[in-house]
This record gives sequence, structure tokens and C-alpha cells, in this order.
Amino acid sequence: MCTSCKPKAYVGRMVAIGKSDGKPFVGYRVSSRSFPNRMAVAKDGIVSIAPKDPADMFKRPYISYNCRRIVGQRVVATNGSHTDVIAEKIQQGYPPRDALALGLLTMDYEKNAYNTPRIVEIIDATGLGYLGIIRASGMNIREFKPEDGVFFVATYEKTDFEKLELHGSTAQEIAQSMYELKFEHPVCATAALWDGAFKIGVYNG
Repeated sequence: MCTSCKPKAYVGRMVAIGKSDGKPFVGYRVSSRSFPNRMAVAKDGIVSIAPKDPADMFKRPYISYNCRRIVGQRVVATNGSHTDVIAEKIQQGYPPRDALALGLLTMDYEKNAYNTPRIVEIIDATGLGYLGIIRASGMNIREFKPEDGVFFVATYEKTDFEKLELHGSTAQEIAQSMYELKFEHPVCATAALWDGAFKIGVYNG
């Protein structure tokens, strides 16, 4: 659990980055009060967040998106359509930090009633990674080395980079651990763990 978590805090979407059992991983969790009827679906190295009822797509465009993509020996995970923008920049040869910054600046925070921030994580097979967030008040990006530990950032309340205790020997176990963190309104979670290649796990509540 995180070192400064309030019991039952609502943090919205969150991304985590670090190592578990010596293996680099990234984790992503959806928490939602307005659209809990969603699931994580994995196919061909991509994880998508999708509504269980397709009619919900007409209510809000932000609720369905690719949240995770594997790009060679890197993984990109975000809370929106900027996943594809950033992954494509990396495929084009941009350094990960530049791709992250360009993606956030291009897409900006979500123009909804909450000005929801966009968050992103990138990690490679060595454990070197980045977390980023863009809010109405500005953008913040930080590099993390393998020895730094596990960190996360979320769309609400936890919008600064904070330490997190998270463990699992498989991507599926890490995804379940993300889902079971003591934050309100969990919906689904996904993780990617390096084990010779990035393996993906999803957990739908």
C-alpha cells in the first residue's frame, strides 16, 4: 500500500512503475464512480478499457481507449487515447521522455467537468522508466531508475509521484494487487512484467 494513502480515498485512474521480484513492471488501474461497468481486454500486446454496454460510448467519449501498448522492449500505459500517440512516437524513434512529453502536450488534460489529468508511464526491460502527468495547472515528468523503488501517480488526490508497496511474481498477480489497493470504486486493472519479454495480465472485478 502507499505510505500516505487515506482510507477509502478516491483517486480515479492510476499508473505504477517499478520492479517486483527483480523484474520491471508497470501497472494501471481504473477506478470510476460514473462508469464502473467497464473491463480490461488484452489482445496482441494491447490492453483496452471497454464498456460492457456499448451504449455507454455515446454518453462519454473518454471511457474507452487503449491503456497499454508494448513497443519492442518498452511498455507504454496511460489513462486515455494518448497511449497510441506516445507509442507511435517511440516506434518512430523518439526517445521515450520526448515521446511522453509530446504526447501529453498534444493531447492535454481532458476537457470534462473535472479537468481530468492525463497520466502516463513508460518502462523498458532494464527497469528504467518515466512517469508523467499533465493537469490544467501544468505538466510534470520524472525519470525513475530500477533502484528507486515503486512509484505511482493518479488523476485525483494523488497527483504527485508517491512511493507504493506493490508485489507479485506474475503480471496477473500484480494486476490483482493493483485492483486490491485500498482506494474507492475499483473497476479493473492491468500489468505488464518483464520476464524475457513483457507479459501482460488483466484483472476485472
